Amino acid sequence: MEKTDTLVETGYNNDYTVARVPRFFAWKGIIMTNDFYSQFAGNSIKASILSVEILRDALIPKLLGDDSSGILYWAGKDLARQFPVASDDDLVTFFEQTGWGHLVVITTTDDLITYELTGEPVARRSATIKSPDFMLETGFLAEQSALRTNCVSEAKITFQNRMRLRISVTIDHNQPIVNHDPATPIEIVRPQVELDDEQPEEAQ
Repeated sequence: MEKTDTLVETGYNNDYTVARVPRFFAWKGIIMTNDFYSQFAGNSIKASILSVEILRDALIPKLLGDDSSGILYWAGKDLARQFPVASDDDLVTFFEQTGWGHLVVITTTDDLITYELTGEPVARRSATIKSPDFMLETGFLAEQSALRTNCVSEAKITFQNRMRLRISVTIDHNQPIVNHDPATPIEIVRPQVELDDEQPEEAQ
């Protein structure tokens, strides 16, 4: 089969092409992303870690082979466009809810944002997988920056060990994204804080 038969281009428009990806990864339907997110983020029944890890680290690498990292980076960008967030606080919450780990903003300048990703998900995957792939998270951070700055942004992992990794996002202000409508950020579901006891009434 010719390469042109198996690949499709995706992106905002002709001026900003995101990637060339296998045709079976070109989404054929549209989900109501805010409803989808709120339904599962607010569900008290937690997803099985085993089911997620089987998909993430057993099935997907086998399906994608040597192209796994590049396609997961593109997939992370696509997910960011489906689930845009409004602020760094929302981004941190989203990472916790998806089970990607604890995200911290280390430094921020006009053209560079550095994040650190730690937590049990990072440690667990590093302990059980020889070379865990974090390109999904990397692409997601790149595109979240692009959506919020309206400029082409790319990300790369600049440090990684068994407990943490750093992801640097470079913002190219010389390449503004044109001819696309910014998406409305999703409404982040936050845990309800309940008081154990009612506050006593003030003395009259």
